[in-house]
Amino acid sequence: MHGLEIMARSMSATAIPDKFGNNWQYHSQSDRHSKIACWALMFDLLNHCPLLRRHAQDSKIGFGINHGMRDFQTARTKVLDLVIGTPRKAGAVAGPTRTFNDLADSCGIILSPDEQDILASLPRVPVVPVGNVSVALEAKATMTAHVKALPRLHDELDSSHQTIHGDTDAAIAAALITINASSHFLSTSKNKHLATPESMIWNREPQPKAAERTVAKMREIRRRSAPGTQGFDAMGIVLIDFKNDGSPCLISTEPPAPTTSDGDHYANMIGRISTLYASRFAGF
Repeated sequence: MHGLEIMARSMSATAIPDKFGNNWQYHSQSDRHSKIACWALMFDLLNHCPLLRRHAQDSKIGFGINHGMRDFQTARTKVLDLVIGTPRKAGAVAGPTRTFNDLADSCGIILSPDEQDILASLPRVPVVPVGNVSVALEAKATMTAHVKALPRLHDELDSSHQTIHGDTDAAIAAALITINASSHFLSTSKNKHLATPESMIWNREPQPKAAERTVAKMREIRRRSAPGTQGFDAMGIVLIDFKNDGSPCLISTEPPAPTTSDGDHYANMIGRISTLYASRFAGF
């Protein structure tokens, strides 16, 4: 799979300017990181789910970024980071349709030569208003002050699967959670000035304790094994070593990062989504 390498490589670019003259890799008020994560995950799904790829080739599916879904029971609306499903014809935007391939540039995706060749071989999935939802994904990241953010992060994720299944019970609800395992991080909220080496204000985290506690809390989020119940159908946890100081973002494989025997390992999440898609939408 290529998704994690694409995520790390793309997030390493200093591509977010602020009004103080800084160029950041990550900014708390930007959704660049979640768009990168969604694009990378879609790349792997198209490569590892033959039925999804065939549906894309047959123009049966499209996808949306930042797509609103409504819980039928509560009328609560929530914007999901990535949604895959049948295109909604009514109200579709006229004119040329962007595709998954086109989004690589606008999302800041950096591909290796091999990945560029793979992308060229994939069907061109259109970015469209989605009608009937097959897969809905929430991508969340916590970069610093993990313990303080845990209650909000848990509640936001818990409400996501409720909204997805309140809208479409058969939809595959997935979550991708990125946790920073670095002990040092430059927060944009603390560096509202030109951040020179002498003036940088660092956040410091007690690692690996903070990451361990965050992983443990994320594993408390409900998951389900069949439709008709509450919880995510698939969940992935990714740990990164990321300082936001211009140095590369690295994928962390050290504990408490999930191992290949854990259900929330990234590759196992992709495999589970692919298996569920093949079983639930084989007759589509």
